[in-house]
Amino acid sequence: MPGRSPRQCKFDPAVLQCKSGDAATCLTAAQVHSLKQVYAPARNPRTGQEIYPGLSVGGELGWAMLPPPQPFAISESHYKYVVYQDPNWDFHTFDLDKDIAKADAIDSEVGHFNAINPDLSAFKQHGGKLIQFHGWNDQEISPQNSINYYETVVKRFSNQSQVSDFYRLFMVPGMMHCQGGVGATDQFDRITALEEWVEKGKAPDRIVASHVSNGVSDRTRPLCPYPQIASWKGSGSTDDHNNFQCVDSKRK
Repeated sequence: MPGRSPRQCKFDPAVLQCKSGDAATCLTAAQVHSLKQVYAPARNPRTGQEIYPGLSVGGELGWAMLPPPQPFAISESHYKYVVYQDPNWDFHTFDLDKDIAKADAIDSEVGHFNAINPDLSAFKQHGGKLIQFHGWNDQEISPQNSINYYETVVKRFSNQSQVSDFYRLFMVPGMMHCQGGVGATDQFDRITALEEWVEKGKAPDRIVASHVSNGVSDRTRPLCPYPQIASWKGSGSTDDHNNFQCVDSKRK
């Protein structure tokens, strides 16, 4: 049985739009439009260039945890105190074109904020090993952002195997921002996996993750290094990681 990546979910919010009137069980046209904007990437209004990917389908229950009506606090404080150095800066004036350019210009001078440089050659030559993980249902940081960065590193080295020798990305189905989430298997020992890789040269081909209820594990699944995903073998319990294998998601 083939595996499935969350990116293959083609959800159209319009199916939830009210047919007539308004009700708690449906969305207005304005709400559907807003929802589509959340799923869509932020783009420069002048050039159309993608600035940042949208949130993934599946993390909607986590949106209620974000503090309305203010924007993401880290972003707002960055523009207030670093970019404009004005505690009275109003996020309602934010311009995706000029404000992003100004922030990037400041970072080019300081060099500390944009962690997007794909050249990890010095890290690799030093013998470094990197395990990165990101929950597919992250309600704060777009999961696609981690994938985008990983793929720029692969492009920089021109070879997937060269990158896999020192850097592996694990996307965690169902996990929200760092932990939790409906149906998530968010308990996994990345420290031991990293130690095995650094000290014994055993690269993590899969990491077993558990879902815990009332202190007891009731589901295990393998986390696979991107671009692989966990695929059920076709028999046995879907709550047992032994019944899954890692397959290349790009073949799906």
